[in-house]
Amino acid sequence: MKKNLLLLLMLVGVCSAFSQKKETSSFKSSNTGDTYTITIRTPAGFSSAKSYKIAFVADGSLKMGNYVLGTSKSWAATIPADVVVVTIGHQNGHEMQRQRDFIPSDAGGYSTKEFGQASKFYLFLKTELLPHIKKKVPNQKTTGFIGHSFSGLFCLYLLLQPDKLFDKHFAISPSVWANYEELMKVEEKYSKKNRTLNANVHIYAGSLEVLNKVLASATKFYNTVKERKYMGCIISFETVPWANHISMIKPGVDKALKAL
Repeated sequence: MKKNLLLLLMLVGVCSAFSQKKETSSFKSSNTGDTYTITIRTPAGFSSAKSYKIAFVADGSLKMGNYVLGTSKSWAATIPADVVVVTIGHQNGHEMQRQRDFIPSDAGGYSTKEFGQASKFYLFLKTELLPHIKKKVPNQKTTGFIGHSFSGLFCLYLLLQPDKLFDKHFAISPSVWANYEELMKVEEKYSKKNRTLNANVHIYAGSLEVLNKVLASATKFYNTVKERKYMGCIISFETVPWANHISMIKPGVDKALKAL
């Protein structure tokens, strides 16, 4: 009896390992001039003829990427059966690359070749990566972008661009404070010419994110957008009790995948 049970557990483990597939490749961007690691995680029984929800996840080479890809059995997200996950990871380090790709400077803020080039990363997504994924997964129900910290900031930056690349946006602990709150200036500039903001965005922050200025600056962005009363804008804000900048990743991703 014990031997049969052990064999059954081993078979379950094998089936689980083959229930989803990961395809990893390097992708060189002509817009940013950098190369990214792109991993596509497809569910069991994936078929290009079926329709799927697509979760684009930034910081694929960091903790959030590890969580959604399930690289560690002890720390792995539960991915719904109809969701394809696409992670975008920086190669050869990430500190400079993240400040370059995720922090905006569109309203005249500080920028250099290695800082504040979010507009170029936006073009990378728009003209290069998304068309590439569309070929891989042609039937897409809903697309969502999930970002944390600086990539959470970029997630909110996406809302204010002329072309809406994603149906839903999930900003986890967004660093709205970055570059002297440049995102607030980008939003103010946007508001002067627009009364419509077709966007569906969920913002999550930890109650302990006080000293890092995340909670205050994210709340400020949320309140500002709400007060604008943009037509077509669906925005929510949730504070997770006793969560800090790192511990926010798991509940934030879990909530995003559920809401996708």
